[in-house]
Amino acid sequence: MESSKENIVQAVVIMDHFNNNFSPINKTKPMALFSVAGVPLIDYVLESLLLGGVGETILFCCQDGPKIKEYIKKCTNEKVPWSLTMDVQVIMSETCQTMGDVMREIDAAGLVRGYFILMGVNSITNINFAALLEQHKVICKKDKEAAMTLIYKKVSWEHPLIKNDKALFLAADGKTNKVLIHEKYKTKSNDNVLQLPLDCVLSHSEVKLHHNLVDTNIALCSPSVPPLFADNFDFQTRDDFVNGILINEEILASTLYYTILKDTQYAAAITNWKTYQIVCWDILHYWTLPLSIETGSFYQNNYVFMGNHNFRKTSSKLSRSCTLIEDVLIGANTQICDNTTVSKTMIGNNCEIGNNVTLIGSHIMDNVVIKENCKIINSFIDNKCIIESDSILENGTIITANVNIKPKSKLKGAVIECSEIDNNEKSLGKSTSESGTEWENESEGSGGDEFIGFDKEWSDSESCYSSDSSVQSSLPESPIPEDTNIFLQEVIDSLARGYEEKLKCDYLILEINSSRYAYNIQLHEVNFFVIRAMLSMPILIDSKSVLVTVKDILKFFRPILSNYIKTKSSIMDCLRAVEESCIKCEWLDGKAGQIVHLLYEFDVVDEDSLLEWYDDLKDNESLLVNQTSLVKFFEWLQEASEESEESD
Repeated sequence: MESSKENIVQAVVIMDHFNNNFSPINKTKPMALFSVAGVPLIDYVLESLLLGGVGETILFCCQDGPKIKEYIKKCTNEKVPWSLTMDVQVIMSETCQTMGDVMREIDAAGLVRGYFILMGVNSITNINFAALLEQHKVICKKDKEAAMTLIYKKVSWEHPLIKNDKALFLAADGKTNKVLIHEKYKTKSNDNVLQLPLDCVLSHSEVKLHHNLVDTNIALCSPSVPPLFADNFDFQTRDDFVNGILINEEILASTLYYTILKDTQYAAAITNWKTYQIVCWDILHYWTLPLSIETGSFYQNNYVFMGNHNFRKTSSKLSRSCTLIEDVLIGANTQICDNTTVSKTMIGNNCEIGNNVTLIGSHIMDNVVIKENCKIINSFIDNKCIIESDSILENGTIITANVNIKPKSKLKGAVIECSEIDNNEKSLGKSTSESGTEWENESEGSGGDEFIGFDKEWSDSESCYSSDSSVQSSLPESPIPEDTNIFLQEVIDSLARGYEEKLKCDYLILEINSSRYAYNIQLHEVNFFVIRAMLSMPILIDSKSVLVTVKDILKFFRPILSNYIKTKSSIMDCLRAVEESCIKCEWLDGKAGQIVHLLYEFDVVDEDSLLEWYDDLKDNESLLVNQTSLVKFFEWLQEASEESEESD
């Protein structure tokens, strides 16, 4: 029995984050129960551990332990997926004030039996924990002093998770991945010099340097880790532990290693309000699959997909005149009334949104009432709040639970709490960052980590792994042509396999996004190459009826088209891809008009964009401009438009 227990993969999840980054919301709500894209954070964590091969999980709570215990009991009674095969223990200790205290408590109680996974409740990932822990054991066989393997995700330098958190400079042995230097710094600091000791380079034949790693807040630990914390009371955080090991490696007889996740693996830690926003949209964009907005639910298909990454629960009610633009999640029994516009916003259950309301870049929790003519921009509204008519909330306003905002209120960057509303309103003062988009809570005082609130204005970064940025990069332009060609070929391969094996388009979107991230492809290029790939699939080369095959391909990949071709600029990318494909691909020779007609029938392109594109063809004297099929198509389009106007 003992040997079988030793083979079970153990994980320790620290349920507290030991800072004020989510104050005042976390005064009444544990971080674990924060709603992230409609699902409590703890559900993502536990399901990812289960899918990653973990058999036993210890949830260590310093505060709000009874609430966590009650929630775990409720989930177990409801038989949510992770409760069926994984043992979950809730350990409570109100005396622990830091992560170091937690580890010393774990050591004293003997809670871990051997190698284990250490992570925070703020980490969302789809990695295989068991496989990574086996890799750590292999390292330990080669190096008996190996204490911990740190897990990172490599991203582009302009990545929003790096820009909105502390960046990491890491130097490691190029052959073994042993960590030599581990230093965190602010990306917007005036001090732009990092020192690399000469002996670090001279004593190793190869040294790797990384400046674009995202800390996932996940580590693979040897049995020696808890005793190391117990023997060194100055280890209060994981960074203290890492720096202490690197400085006193010989004295402590311990070493550190790191691993970088594969392109298809997702991992991110929610450390402040901005990273909270980013992870929410990553979930809607399928980056985290198999984790999704239905994680933690035994029953699936509770949501209706409405295109442009808009989802609503089947029991929600939407007026025909309301508009959902993109990246919208609407919870159960929520009602949205006439002429309301919603974009990049999460709305919880049982909410009432009135007429002529604008919601942009915001997070609305459960049982919230927003009355007519309100504007809510880049704000957070907790449970059971009432926002009276003609109110404006913007610039990162945070409203705690049970607050009633008076009519015609105008709040910019305010933090409003329920108790003593008049006396307890705190302003969010502008930070000293160069970008002028960070907001720090002046009333919280100095703490460990800088408080980072919502953006003053909406950022166009659409995904965690996006390389797009509103900030002009000083780095050399990329990708190089070779990378572009490789990306195109990978998309062709993915689509060809998906079409042949009839795979779900959601999975293919994930593959395309992973390739995009790997080769640092810009969004407009992705739009272009997805269409190029569809029109370059091997099945078309040997097809006896090319147009019939193209029609079937477009029909099968309709969800992928909806995912990428959804704005005016993306439609123009699509049409330019059609132009290049019809010029370069022999099997499409003379068929440009029919291809465009199919796209028009499938509502991928609209009439205005088509006319603008056709004008561009004429201006640029394109080889297609006089192609018979294309000329006939635009003649038909003009006649259809004139007939429509006459009938009106």
